[in-house]
Amino acid sequence: MTLTGWNWGAFKGSELGLKYARRELAHLDAVVSRLTQRRVVVQAGGNLGIFPKRLAQQFDTVYTFEPSAELFPIMTANAPEPNIVRFQAALGEAHALVGTRRARRGLKTGPAHEGVTHIVGAGVVPVFCIDDLALPVCDLIYLDIEGHEAFALRGAVATLDRCRPAVAVEINENLTHEGLTRRDVVTLLEAHGYRFVEKLGSDEFFLPEAA
Repeated sequence: MTLTGWNWGAFKGSELGLKYARRELAHLDAVVSRLTQRRVVVQAGGNLGIFPKRLAQQFDTVYTFEPSAELFPIMTANAPEPNIVRFQAALGEAHALVGTRRARRGLKTGPAHEGVTHIVGAGVVPVFCIDDLALPVCDLIYLDIEGHEAFALRGAVATLDRCRPAVAVEINENLTHEGLTRRDVVTLLEAHGYRFVEKLGSDEFFLPEAA
């Protein structure tokens, strides 16, 4: 099967992980189609590399974050494009060292595929803030990090205020495992002059009020 000219059979990763990545590409493309500039994007989690690879076709520079030591080399192999800057790190609001675990949470059953890697407790993986990048321009922040989206946005407030990127975040029941709700994410973005635009699958799309 091909999509965007790719040979999907050549990608590393489980069939289930690739299936979910392939399914979500339409939502990514829908977000990108709404942008007027495509210079710099910050994306997490990098996972199997499908999202950063697709974004590398559309943006000048892609910054991607994937904390899993297991997934990071797979991501690099699947998405070797030279305009992708890769970090084996998590995103958050404060610097720390954390661990990762692939597991389903709550009442879900079934195999734990690559899309359910979670941050759990202390470990050896660094947590960076998006603001650490000190980007002069940023046109999109796209986050799918299993309930940690609000923490990553708290670590991006200077970037939000300075660069006014579009923002797409996955919002689902994983937030509840972090003691958060959808309202926490929306309130944070509204406080920095953002408005909700639309829901695309489990992703919610926001634009700065001036846009």
